[in-house]
Amino acid sequence: MNNNIPLRALQVFESCARLESCSLAANELCITQSAVSQQIKLLEDYFLEKLFHRNAGKITLTESGLELRQRLAPVFYDLNSVCASLVPDMSNEVRVHSYNSLAARWLVPKMAKLRAEHPEFNINVGMFQDDVEMSDMLADIFIITRECQDGYTIIPLVEEKLVAYCSPKYLEKHPNISSETFHEQTLLYSKHKDYGVDWEGWFRFNKVAVGPLQRKIVFNHNMLAVQAAIFGQGIVLGLEQTLQIEVDSGNLVKLELPHCFTGWTYSIAFKSSRKRDARITKIVDWIIAEYASSVS
Repeated sequence: MNNNIPLRALQVFESCARLESCSLAANELCITQSAVSQQIKLLEDYFLEKLFHRNAGKITLTESGLELRQRLAPVFYDLNSVCASLVPDMSNEVRVHSYNSLAARWLVPKMAKLRAEHPEFNINVGMFQDDVEMSDMLADIFIITRECQDGYTIIPLVEEKLVAYCSPKYLEKHPNISSETFHEQTLLYSKHKDYGVDWEGWFRFNKVAVGPLQRKIVFNHNMLAVQAAIFGQGIVLGLEQTLQIEVDSGNLVKLELPHCFTGWTYSIAFKSSRKRDARITKIVDWIIAEYASSVS
């Protein structure tokens, strides 16, 4: 193997491997099929390895070809990211992904305001339940609790603070809710495999003892616990930013009870190579400012 890396041949290989066709790769790259074959042969001579099996006009990757494709994939994604930061995308689409409850109860309600202030962008909102490995394949901007990831700029937004809420209907039936009367209330627990159980953390944080006969209903996601609270089934803990929409709609009431810091911090993240991409920076700056304004 010589030291002159055949970059053009690598591009041709990536196209053939992704499309599983030399003819389709030729069309995509605007070259002849003969030129594709020449570039693949050049690459096979360079590595001294066969990269494709050819059978009746069809191609499949050899083990060496599969390994090369897997190693090249992140390189080409990074190259596309760098180019995207220098050349404007005519679609002006920006993909913003976050946790389920934050996406549904904070991002989505903010879309009208965001579109009014930045009508030049098409916003694509997505959500995920558990912490994810960030990638350009998923989104351009993430709101996440991860503290670091190679190649990403991560900016803290807010420390997670859980506050108690219930429905007006529940409050009408239980007008004297306090730490001292918790044994009389039904608590709506949210259990998460990584974060633990929210009310248990609240009791520890506030040094409040929980009685053995405490009434509670346990859910495996906070969105379910919030819905139960809206239906008047008990008291729920939630992030202020995500539940303000329910307070504004009259579905929930914020209770004058101690809060609880979980130790997690929500942050906004994007590829460091895209710091010069105006689409990314404008939306990031908008989310940071909007998030700060919603912290009470």
